[in-house]
Amino acid sequence: MRYLELKYNGKVFTNEKEINKILQSNKFYWLIDSEIENSVLELKKDTIIWYSGDFYSGNWYYGIFKGGSFHGTWENGIFENGNFDGDWKDGIKL
Repeated sequence: MRYLELKYNGKVFTNEKEINKILQSNKFYWLIDSEIENSVLELKKDTIIWYSGDFYSGNWYYGIFKGGSFHGTWENGIFENGNFDGDWKDGIKL
């Protein structure tokens, strides 16, 4: 499964089609196009927050990564915690 859940506007979504529709309407095409698995996400103030799961490939353009495994290309954002085995371009590592 690509998504385990997405928290958005006080609700929790678990259906992949619903989650894709929310991400699309908020212009997170880069996340939809990425190869991911078992992600637990939150969309808050136009920012994607990744809590857990595997980001296998794709470009991470902006957001907060709080846990899980990252193997793609990090363009920008905040990497707080998790396993980083990707290509770093720019951003903040805490």
